[in-house]
Amino acid sequence: MKVQAANLLFFAALSMMSSTSGAAKDNLRSKEQQTEEDDRRTMVEEDDLRFIDNPFESLDGEKPLKKQYIVKYKSPEALARSVDNKKRNMDPPVMYLKKYDIQVVTADSLDDLKELESDEDVLYVEPDPIRYLYESTPHRDLQGDEEVPYGINMVKALSVPDEFVSNRKVCIIDTGYDITHPDLPTENVGGDDNRGNEWDKDGNGHGTHVAGTIAAIGDNGYGVVGVNRSGLLGLHIIRIFGDNGRPIFGSTLISAAQQCVDAGSNIISMSLGGPIGNDFERDFFQDIFENQNVLVIAAAGNSGNTRFSYPASYPAVMSVAAIDENQNLASFSQRNNQVEISAPGVRVLSTRTGGGYVAYSGTSMACPHVAGVAALVWSHDTDLTSIEMRAVLRETAEDLGDPGRDNSYGYGLVRADRAYQLLNGEFTLAPTESPTPERECFDFADYENGAGDGCDWYERGFFNRCSIFGNSRPNAEGVTGNDACCVCGGGQYMLVGTPSAAPTSRPTAPTPAPTGNPTPSPTIAPTQCSDEPGWVNSFGNGCEWYGLWRCFLWGDNFENNGLVADEACCVCK
Repeated sequence: MKVQAANLLFFAALSMMSSTSGAAKDNLRSKEQQTEEDDRRTMVEEDDLRFIDNPFESLDGEKPLKKQYIVKYKSPEALARSVDNKKRNMDPPVMYLKKYDIQVVTADSLDDLKELESDEDVLYVEPDPIRYLYESTPHRDLQGDEEVPYGINMVKALSVPDEFVSNRKVCIIDTGYDITHPDLPTENVGGDDNRGNEWDKDGNGHGTHVAGTIAAIGDNGYGVVGVNRSGLLGLHIIRIFGDNGRPIFGSTLISAAQQCVDAGSNIISMSLGGPIGNDFERDFFQDIFENQNVLVIAAAGNSGNTRFSYPASYPAVMSVAAIDENQNLASFSQRNNQVEISAPGVRVLSTRTGGGYVAYSGTSMACPHVAGVAALVWSHDTDLTSIEMRAVLRETAEDLGDPGRDNSYGYGLVRADRAYQLLNGEFTLAPTESPTPERECFDFADYENGAGDGCDWYERGFFNRCSIFGNSRPNAEGVTGNDACCVCGGGQYMLVGTPSAAPTSRPTAPTPAPTGNPTPSPTIAPTQCSDEPGWVNSFGNGCEWYGLWRCFLWGDNFENNGLVADEACCVCK
């Protein structure tokens, strides 16, 4: 049953968004994505720092949220020097994220920000973005003794055994968890409170509904059935929203996600988001996904337009769109090039705070379907990495909408049965057809890949092993199946009529003959740097607008005429 992690290295490459080129990987945002973010930003030119206007004047009679900023220090020692905050006339820090050398502060004036910016220990300062709980629309209550919601059947969860799910833990960051609900697990469940909000209570109901889709107990004669029905799945609940669902800051979300990691979670489910991205938040989720083996899943957003929503639109996060019972895209679901996968999100029946049941609509309801399927399938092969598990879900999704990936459905509907079959070697991906060779082909003599399999191994199996593993599992010489084996389009070719002996080794490039003592190259005097004549960025600002901080913050953005400031302006080079 087990599939070695190495067998899915091909999927690992696919798991990162295919539209991200190597040259753009550091930026991790498309031009379209960055432009939309920039349209929502207010830039304060006086101090080279980014401001975001506070969207709250008041809310439910509460005090408005203050502006918060994430301050990244250059080292742990640099952060330690600022912990006591005595050298600044500011409020005490809101929180520390010491693992990342981060301090979160409030700042009420430009003078405060200038003081932070001028601190030699500070690497950068950026606004702390707002994160909203995605609202859901209620429709109906339970009709009958026990009901399998249509979404559970649509993702084919009941086709996959859930006997091993105790080896997986899903972290739900939301409004809490009604632990008294008779249809929700109580064993293998834990959590963390936040600012007085207890994780095992939920006066809002949003988090309890999400949890029911992931793990409501089945075969008990009442209620609903979740993707994982046995009651064995590990759950960790982080409550960051109060009963009123009031928005929170991105730093609070990051702190909550770190609590998920610290609790040993394999999957994080977030039915929340906001319209403005943040570099530190992006890098944080990239780190826990790539380096800490955590699969991160978030709702795509409910605005029904093409704008990006964060954290869903970060490359390290699976962005989930919502579809209805007929597999049509929900009118409220976001549509953009970061949407990765789809799941049921219209009139989804699940658990309600207080012991009842209700059907809600929203991408908030689609997100837990994917999180639940990930836990269910992953429980059958815990050797898979988060990168490989993400790729399995993507590559086995049921294609919807336009052929291939599209901005509405992503790669299609998440399918537990197809992902499970792939792990069993029973699911067939479309083979890659190679043209008929015009010359006779010979496999590399005695070739074995990094796992000890020869070219004949690629010819066997239920699916095209070349398309899945041909570019991975290199041997000690770096040779893959695609290089060495004719069945994979590699090997050695010889013209018909020439001697037919197969080559015995991979050919190597000839060693150039020595040419004697080389003539030393003349020392070239450095040339004076010149700005690109007439260049301005997409906002009409020329190179003179940039300085140290503006180059750091925006030097690789605001492209115009195929150039960004890092390429066009001497001050940024």
